[in-house]
Amino acid sequence: MQENRSQLVSDIVAQPASLSCVLDQQFGTGHSELLRAASVIRSARRVLITGIGASMFASIPLEYALCACGIDAVVVEAAELLHYRHRAYRDAVAVVVSRSGESIEIAKLLAMPRKQQLVIGVTNEPSSLLARKADVSLHVGSRSDGMVAIQTYTGTLMTLYLLAEMVRLSRDPARNDIERWRLSFLEVVTTSYEQLGSWDPFLEAGAPIYLLGRGPSYASAMEGALLFNEIAKIPAVGMPAASFRHGPVEVVDDRFRGLIFASPGCTRDLNIALGRDLARFGGWVRGIGPAQESSPRMDWCDLPPVPEALAPLFEIVPVQMAALRMAQLRSIPEGSLRYAPQVTTDEASFGIPGTRASPE
Repeated sequence: MQENRSQLVSDIVAQPASLSCVLDQQFGTGHSELLRAASVIRSARRVLITGIGASMFASIPLEYALCACGIDAVVVEAAELLHYRHRAYRDAVAVVVSRSGESIEIAKLLAMPRKQQLVIGVTNEPSSLLARKADVSLHVGSRSDGMVAIQTYTGTLMTLYLLAEMVRLSRDPARNDIERWRLSFLEVVTTSYEQLGSWDPFLEAGAPIYLLGRGPSYASAMEGALLFNEIAKIPAVGMPAASFRHGPVEVVDDRFRGLIFASPGCTRDLNIALGRDLARFGGWVRGIGPAQESSPRMDWCDLPPVPEALAPLFEIVPVQMAALRMAQLRSIPEGSLRYAPQVTTDEASFGIPGTRASPE
């Protein structure tokens, strides 16, 4: 069946091999820059992390990891930073994350006066504007994607995980431990692809998907919603699990479909309890994490019990498969984008006649 794979499917199943390239980069030619970035962050008074779209979502676990180390770190979307919030972070070390290193908001931020601000750039394009302008440039080293960010997303997650571990440990994480998790990741990708059709009963309602998580898994909720938007062209909502209890729970009925991220960590039991409540209210729920007992309306995508900081790498794989399967069920060309370019180079237009915003 391999000869009939779309580019999107090829990108999804190639992630373990791509991750090997990332590890070779971060423990090889990119290692000195990774060490330098960790040293800069350890000595920083504040750390600003910025990106947009999938790059920003891949940055969320880094924010949580640095906060857990007692470092004042915050993620701010690049467009919001550019137009509204940049003056508040002039004294912060900036970690700027961009797959292409050329997105318009990133380019405009880099053109602003920086004074003494240090910029750590994280990109998959070593010759990009971001790589050239950054004081410290981290090349992710992932294989490139056809269109939707798949390999580059998980590659960025791994790069930022290694950066956070170096900050936390003040030394390199053990390559053997990382390799062990990479082999587990390979098994998750393989199994998830083999079980692609198991998503059909969950997806058949065609209802919006709600993706709910906490902590580092908030990244999975947001990136997962983006994947349903991009790949399957359907509405999807990513939000913190606790916030869902405060009002949005009113949307639950027998057409409700929810993905609950329940990785090992201090809020796993809270997330599972939410899933059980949603099932009790008549919704259909799928937990993503180490499986517990299933019920008629709540089943599981079983994942290995990886450290909470590494969970987003594993959690996104079942969601990639679900978005892919939804596209197949809706006869959507796999991995195609109708309006959005792979690299956004204009804030006001999609490059389609008649879409440019008029000046106020």
